[in-house]
Amino acid sequence: LLLVVLALALGLASGLQGATNGSLAGRVGLPNALLLNACVVFAGAVAFWFASPRSGTGVGGQPWYLYFGGLYGLTIIAGAAYAFPRLGPGPTTALMVTAQLCTALALDHFGWPKEKLPVTPLRLVGALFLVTGAVLVLWPRIFPKA
Repeated sequence: LLLVVLALALGLASGLQGATNGSLAGRVGLPNALLLNACVVFAGAVAFWFASPRSGTGVGGQPWYLYFGGLYGLTIIAGAAYAFPRLGPGPTTALMVTAQLCTALALDHFGWPKEKLPVTPLRLVGALFLVTGAVLVLWPRIFPKA
């Protein structure tokens, strides 16, 4: 139950982040908004690092592709800050969540980063419902007079 609540909180934070960053970018410009966000994330990461016990082998010597997480984060922050004010929170979020689920199903299917969880017909129906929901949320943008 705690993980479900956490996942819901992450969704809430993601929606609010896009709206907040879009508003900030509208006031100070996208480059300044990205820099401010990066500083806040960096300060939070440093505080978390200092407050946490050290474990593992350190940050060096990992496979190169494991460093892409920061690039993905930058893409999310910049993309949401740009898209939310232009496309709208509902359509942007619908597209983001649809892409997240499709990506997650592929990751599950191939077992990365955990055990494999096959894409079953029932899971595909769930994804199809989400895609359908995204199209319905986008409907006013696709067909403005409908």
